[in-house]
Amino acid sequence: MQFKKLSTPLLLAGALALTAGAQAESSLSLSGYMDLNFEHISSSGQNTKTNRMTSGGLNNSRFNISGLEDLGSGNKAFFTIEPMFSANTGVASDQMRQSFLGVRGDWGSFSMGRQFTPSYWIAGYADPTWAAAYSMVNNMQFYYAAYRVNNAFSYKTPELSGFTGRLFYSSGESSNTSQQGGRFLSASLEYRNGPLWLGFAHQTQYTQDIFKRDEAHSARDNFFAGVYRIGSVEPTFVFHTYDGYYAYAPWVQFRSSGWDAQLGVRWNIDGPNRVHASFVHRQDRNNQDIGTANGLTIGFIHGLSKRTDLYVNASKVWNRSDIPNPYPVSWIDATPDKGQSPSGIQFGIRHAF
Repeated sequence: MQFKKLSTPLLLAGALALTAGAQAESSLSLSGYMDLNFEHISSSGQNTKTNRMTSGGLNNSRFNISGLEDLGSGNKAFFTIEPMFSANTGVASDQMRQSFLGVRGDWGSFSMGRQFTPSYWIAGYADPTWAAAYSMVNNMQFYYAAYRVNNAFSYKTPELSGFTGRLFYSSGESSNTSQQGGRFLSASLEYRNGPLWLGFAHQTQYTQDIFKRDEAHSARDNFFAGVYRIGSVEPTFVFHTYDGYYAYAPWVQFRSSGWDAQLGVRWNIDGPNRVHASFVHRQDRNNQDIGTANGLTIGFIHGLSKRTDLYVNASKVWNRSDIPNPYPVSWIDATPDKGQSPSGIQFGIRHAF
């Protein structure tokens, strides 16, 4: 990943200037995370074993700058920008986690920009790790299926009898030579009733062919997820089907279809101490470019205060030996080579501000 210096300081300076000039009917907030860990990674690329410091074990290290303005008649304008950075090096990312602007009211909310897809809110809520670096939901179930999209329009309905819906569309990048390249369409429905939460999302994405730039190919993903709270324990479930063309230029492209399922649990032991575990089985129909595999992650979090946590995460993926694109335990510069079944363990600290 490429990084640019200075972008985060400039954004923060702009945020402070906006705060000074804010009107009484407006609000501006600055929050975020600092997250650092030391980890041991095995079987993830040319270095069979790696010991290193990384940023973002539980959460991306980032700033969240959000604003809200009362427009009257129950309507409000809102925006969010989230610059990310590597806390271990101090280098800012060249792309924001999110960047969107919208309006909301009793009729729902509408926003435009770089945003999370409906599938992120469905599968992500049932992810016991809340999308941590060692998340098996991220690293195996999504695996090149989009969960954050540029140039997107998003509409969220108001809640009605426990149901909430989302509609989502992106026209893609204007520079694409393929007319459909980058197009993304999605819809989701959530239901909440006491301790029960259920969600379903469908998405269709059109990805530009890596080698034939004037062509685009489609992929379709469906996510069904559930969470049920029993006291301080939350069992979780995610079922996902996939079918089509997936790519990440210029390194990876493949066509495949199959399904995967996640079983997990979150346990709030006593407030400061929390445990999570997640197991994913992925069943690929072709077993050519990607394959059938199993993955497991477990973690423990100890809260030192309301804002500061210590944590340990451990993860293992069992890949087939003959598959050219094996699943990773982390996307942070830890892509395994063909034939590798990676594992990792992290010891870290996270501070929310």
